[in-house]
This record gives sequence, structure tokens and C-alpha cells, in this order.
Amino acid sequence: MVRRCLACYLILLLAASGMACSEAQMAAPVELSTAVQPWKVEQTRATGWDAPFSFGPYTVRDIKRGWTKSTAWGFIAYESYRADQSYEYMLTTGQGNKAWHCNCAANVNQQVLESMVGGGKLSWEVSARRSLACSLRSPKGILWRLALASGGASNAPMKGVLEGPTLTMQIRGTNKLAGTTIPLSEPTGYVFSINGPVSGTAGAVQVINNGILWLPDSPQQGAMAAVSAAMLLYQDVSRK
Repeated sequence: MVRRCLACYLILLLAASGMACSEAQMAAPVELSTAVQPWKVEQTRATGWDAPFSFGPYTVRDIKRGWTKSTAWGFIAYESYRADQSYEYMLTTGQGNKAWHCNCAANVNQQVLESMVGGGKLSWEVSARRSLACSLRSPKGILWRLALASGGASNAPMKGVLEGPTLTMQIRGTNKLAGTTIPLSEPTGYVFSINGPVSGTAGAVQVINNGILWLPDSPQQGAMAAVSAAMLLYQDVSRK
């Protein structure tokens, strides 16, 4: 997998500390960075779009541009609309015999996004400078659907929802970097949160450099891992 790399960034505090250079990292939520052991994305020796990669107990493999099954999403809206890019992959655990089957499409229209999550949960204006929709089926056959879009400025990070059978999670992109107040012109990562009786930040994924994930042990960890893989792959798909 060819990753976008930001080897270093300048911290503009020359008068106080001089010019510093270090590997850029996402500004992760404090409640995660202080309590959760981060997982770094590990690359394989192979190179190219379809090279597997891993993080924590998960491995992303069988990555393909396009879909091998045109009805993978199980609904009609996508079939009548051609996305700019589509891709699929599998997410396996350490045992290797339990897999999430994931299909994603980049830069789809509002009709497709609303079809993914039932329409009413998209509360922002989807002028859709960029968008991403994914269907993620767990090893037990449970279907989760993702709808993300950015409106307004062309470099605005995407935001949206991840919807499961009994739970909807919010996802918000960020362009903040650790150690500086200067934002990046592209997203540095995405943060998962839950609203409801048990609310708060649920996880995060850094998509710059080699990638880092903060995913606490929870019933939603597998779904967040599957979506995180989609976000890591999306960075490549959007720069074909």
C-alpha cells in the first residue's frame, strides 16, 4: 500500500526554540492517547495498492480496486450511479479465519450516502467535495454502513456516521497536528464518538505517515477497525 508521507513539519516558534523537525502525527484526543495503547500500521515487504498491512490483532488483505461482486452492498442506489473509485478488502483477526468483508466507493452522490444510513442521519449539507460510502459485513454477518462527506471548503475534513443494527457512531475528520496549532491542509485522522446513555470518544485513526490507531477494547472495536482500514486505503484511492 502506497502511503502519503509527511516526513516532517516546521514548528514556527523560532524565537523560543529554533527550527524543529519531527514526524508529523495527528493530535489524538487526550482521553485516548493517555489511556489506550496505540497500534502502528505495519507494512508488508510487498509494495503497491494491493499489499496487505496490519495493526494490532487485525490484518487487511485481499485489497482490490473495483468490486468482484457488483451487488455487494445489497441495495439498488449504487448500481445506478458510477463512483469515481471503488475498492474492496477483507479484515481478519489474528486467527485468520474470521473476516470482515468490506466494499467502499469514493465520491458518490447524496442519494447513495442517504441510502447507506437511512437518510435522516445526514444532518449536514452534502455539497460533497469529497465523500465515501462503505458496506462492512462482520464475520457473524452483521452489516454496518458508513457515510462520510465534506462540504464547504475543498480541504474540509469529511464527517459522517457509521450505522450498525443497534448503534450509530459519529465520525469527524480532523486536520490538527500534535505539538502545533497550525492545521494541515489535508486530514490527519478521524475520531469516532458515541452519543447516548454511554457517550464519549470511542476511538481514533491517524491517516498520515504510516498510520496509528487508538481503539479501546469494546464491542465496537471490530467495526471501528474495519472503518479505519477504509480510511487508510481512501488516502491512496483519492490520489490515483
